[in-house]
Amino acid sequence: MISQVNKEVVLEVQSKNSYGLPYCLHSLKVVIIKHIMNRFLIFFICMMFPLVFAGCSREPQKPKEPSAAAKGEVAQEKQKPESRPPAEKEISARTTLLATIADDEKPQAAVAIAGHGMPPASSLFQVFFSESGRGAAYIAEKNGKTYVVHNGKAGKQYANVGTVALSPDGQRIAYGAIVDGKWRMVIDGKEGKSYNAVGTPLFSPDSKHVAYKAMLGERWFIAVDNAVNSGTKANYAKQEFNADSTLIAYVENADDKNKGRLVVSDLGFKTQTSLDGVGLPMITNTDKTRIAAVSISDNKQRVIEFSFSAPRAVKKGPLYDAIHNLAFGPDGVSLAYDAERAGAHLLIFNDREDGISKGTLVGPPVIRPDLKAVGAIIAKNDPASQHVAGNLADNSTSLHQSFINAAGKGKEYEEAAGLVYNRDGSIYAYVARTGQGWFVVVNGEEGPVFDRVVTPVFSPDGKLLVYRARKDGKRFVVVADTKGKTIKQHPAYEQVFQPVFTPDGKSVGYGVKDGQKLIWKVENLDK
Repeated sequence: MISQVNKEVVLEVQSKNSYGLPYCLHSLKVVIIKHIMNRFLIFFICMMFPLVFAGCSREPQKPKEPSAAAKGEVAQEKQKPESRPPAEKEISARTTLLATIADDEKPQAAVAIAGHGMPPASSLFQVFFSESGRGAAYIAEKNGKTYVVHNGKAGKQYANVGTVALSPDGQRIAYGAIVDGKWRMVIDGKEGKSYNAVGTPLFSPDSKHVAYKAMLGERWFIAVDNAVNSGTKANYAKQEFNADSTLIAYVENADDKNKGRLVVSDLGFKTQTSLDGVGLPMITNTDKTRIAAVSISDNKQRVIEFSFSAPRAVKKGPLYDAIHNLAFGPDGVSLAYDAERAGAHLLIFNDREDGISKGTLVGPPVIRPDLKAVGAIIAKNDPASQHVAGNLADNSTSLHQSFINAAGKGKEYEEAAGLVYNRDGSIYAYVARTGQGWFVVVNGEEGPVFDRVVTPVFSPDGKLLVYRARKDGKRFVVVADTKGKTIKQHPAYEQVFQPVFTPDGKSVGYGVKDGQKLIWKVENLDK
């Protein structure tokens, strides 16, 4: 290669002799540099060609198999909670036929069975819809036997069945049933252990676990899936799962040997935290991360609260003679309840006190979303006696709002219930009755009169109010504005279940029984 360069250089210099020695030297340098660069380029191409050719002809390499440790890290990463619920747990946003009742099926007969609550004495089918709108079930009777139909599939026939529970995603089902004279919990068609009695089943938020109480001999037990705790002679009052479905809290009633206790346990009952002298009422916040309950000491009561993850880190409230109606706020931390001390009736909000008129709260107090006030509906007499219209002075019920400058009570009605606030707390709504007529009250404005009105709820943007109503035997959903004026009345059905909003907030979904069909209906909120 070098000899060839030298030969070309000599020829180049000879051709330029007439220009003199300086020019020849300059030309010699330029030519040498030029030829070196050309030869380097040829060398580079020759070296790269095999690699390029191999890359074009060879199949793409497969990624290396991750190590065992890496696999573990990936598995753990997949198990982390998602920022939003999986699609199957979201509210269904489309109308769906979930089941059809057969012509030869009849409603379950109302027969009292020892060891379980009596079914309602009604000619109507007992119908159940999952909160996601993705599952439905009903109890039917045929040839003297009772069975449950879940998403169109009939289960085994029994002498009788108890209360039915659907999982949040609607794909699982549980209920008690009598087998050979004993009660068993039937979960997805599989029968559990025999007991003298079983309670209402409870699904975990992730739909993977089922808890219930059961009695065998003289002892009561808490069961979660196939695990059973050590039991007690006292009954159990309530069970609640935590947010990620790894823990369960339950209340053990007091007996002649103890004052009762609240227990937080893993689902296998291997690790437990017990808080003695703590019992009902016991509640969890909406996201199921915190617990509030009443602790009894020296004939006095106080509210305690703590997180599921740290049940020993207890926050204690003031002592009162009696405490009722615990309620968490929308922030999941604020707490309100009513209490009595030395004959005074008080409303408590984050340990602040406000005196209210004597009477009985119709349901728990409601903390406004802006956390600046608490509302409560208070009846002068026992609300249980108010289903019969009577003297307004004897059965008056009204809204009380506390911890704000404009605190006070609203207009009196013969009956009222279902207090709710919109997203910023600027608008309230509840249902009320005067005589035989029911209506919504929105910031003091009364809506149209129906035979019955229940469960008002504001849309996510706070601009609309949705509630269920009945008129002349027809049941339907009503959409109203923030003054209670009807914007839209949905079609009527034989049965209508609690409406919920779709994820985009633009539609409302609810279960209906339309003749023999069980349908999840989705209706737009637009006018």
